[in-house]
Amino acid sequence: MPLKPSPNLNRLLILLGFLMTAVYGYSHFIDGDVIQILDKAHLMVTEGTVTPFGNVSSSGASGNIPGAFLTLASGGPMSVWPSPWAALVFLALLHFLGLLMFQNVLKNFVGSFAMLALIVFYWLNPWRLSEVFLWNPGYIYFATMLHMWSAYHLSKRPSFQFSVIHGLSLFLGLQIHPSFIILFFITMMLLWMKALKPHILGTLSGIVLGLLTLTPYFLAGLEDPSIFPQPGSGDGKGHLFFGLLYVYPLLKGFWYWILFGSNIFQTHVFHQLDFSWMQLPTLEVVFKVFWTVVKYGVGLFGVGVSFYVNFKFYKANRKKFNVLKFKMKDSGQWLSLYTISAFVAALIATAISTTLPIYWHLLYVWPMTLIPLLLKFDEFSASEKWKVRTSRYLLVIIVYFCATNLLAGIGSKKHDIRKPFHDLYLEACLETCAVENLSRAQ
Repeated sequence: MPLKPSPNLNRLLILLGFLMTAVYGYSHFIDGDVIQILDKAHLMVTEGTVTPFGNVSSSGASGNIPGAFLTLASGGPMSVWPSPWAALVFLALLHFLGLLMFQNVLKNFVGSFAMLALIVFYWLNPWRLSEVFLWNPGYIYFATMLHMWSAYHLSKRPSFQFSVIHGLSLFLGLQIHPSFIILFFITMMLLWMKALKPHILGTLSGIVLGLLTLTPYFLAGLEDPSIFPQPGSGDGKGHLFFGLLYVYPLLKGFWYWILFGSNIFQTHVFHQLDFSWMQLPTLEVVFKVFWTVVKYGVGLFGVGVSFYVNFKFYKANRKKFNVLKFKMKDSGQWLSLYTISAFVAALIATAISTTLPIYWHLLYVWPMTLIPLLLKFDEFSASEKWKVRTSRYLLVIIVYFCATNLLAGIGSKKHDIRKPFHDLYLEACLETCAVENLSRAQ
């Protein structure tokens, strides 16, 4: 029997995703990136001060991420509920809004079976769930889906409000991670291929509003220039086109595109699991061997699937990959053009990067790496034989994703179920924890 899409099944899978989020949240580890965000949130809650810059950048230049978004996204919820859980719940809701925007776009191109696959491969995917984590890349998914959603609504006709939103999505990306440049390149390619029809006044309004959000950052930089980028003084290689010069970074960028669409995940989820919570050495060794066999079996099969669907996608859209010459002729081409733009933008960003790409440098394109796979699911749904086979594969993936999420949430480099997030917060944040003390005193 093929897996039959239904509203109830969709709701069940979404609920399952929220439950997995709760597991990751409960065991959420606290490191330097998390403390940076919580310190700024604490300052906002206790003193009403909105820090106009984010975490220290490590992308090849010192300085801080520009803008107050990270402070507002963490400090705002904690002003209502003085607990780090408030910031984490808000982040999870932003991820859910990202899913809704993805669904709103994709439903115009595929049928119900592929929409079901979307929930599985986006909402239950460890690539996303493990990033419901209080550091700046955790907010990337919302920005990239806002960009995609607004771009789709500008593909047919100019719209003032969606032009404003699209412009703001770029500034939002800037305030999350320097790799936002990927979104900028996507926008430029869509414009060149006539797949984006912006409203001039709306675009200008979006740019003006975006610059206004950065005004406090520029003013703060005049007093403390150290928050501005200082090329060559960060942890990166310090010169542009490092990726192009050494070639290997470009190959790694391509590999991440394949990996994002597969069943192999971040190092801390796939390789750095900790089974010591079992407290039985023999059982720990046996299960570790068992899980190694499972994860590499399913993972490598997923890599093969990812190569296959991307090769088929390339063959079906070969002419569109010539982004300098191709022009969109009808709205049905938009999804493939957006995906191709994301792929090319990721390679360009990797080429001009000052450092070797790490997975979070390319998370802005992660949702788009799923599109070739989802299109193939839609194609297979037309055949009863292939629909049965892909249904079975989807069931295996649901079980595998949930098992991976549970194991990573229970024990991994970034999670430990024996050390609850809230307890670590009280131990590690010191003065930040006065947020709760202040709440009790009042």
